[in-house]
Amino acid sequence: MAIWEFSNLNKHGNIRTRLIPWPTGKAFGFNPKGFGPYIGARRFKYEYKHELLPPTLAVISGKKYIMPLWQEVLMETTLDDIQWIKPKPKKIAKTIVIKTLSSKGDNTYTTRFYPDTGKLTCTCPGTWMSNNNCKHIKKLRNEQTN
Repeated sequence: MAIWEFSNLNKHGNIRTRLIPWPTGKAFGFNPKGFGPYIGARRFKYEYKHELLPPTLAVISGKKYIMPLWQEVLMETTLDDIQWIKPKPKKIAKTIVIKTLSSKGDNTYTTRFYPDTGKLTCTCPGTWMSNNNCKHIKKLRNEQTN
């Protein structure tokens, strides 16, 4: 059973839309008399967005739902009437890491730039003394803006 979305202008000039179950393989037809100057019909599919779990249908207390969203649908709905949209995974940008030798030469400081958040961190003591604005962070920030 296919589901069609039927729209028309009512006598007040507002669009009225309703979902109509229609037998598969049978052409969708109607008598246009009395429906106003605008009539639209298109094949309708419910949208289901999830990366991993496929949509399922469950009938509970005489109502049909798309699970696990608990979205109520028409009783005639089948899995063919659901469009499964799988969101593309976000690409994680590589963290920029710069190692700097201390002025005495006895320590190594690591400065990191996280492109996803724009956050800069450094392991030198100047970071906490300058409120997260040491010379290593300033240098890396200037490199990223140029």
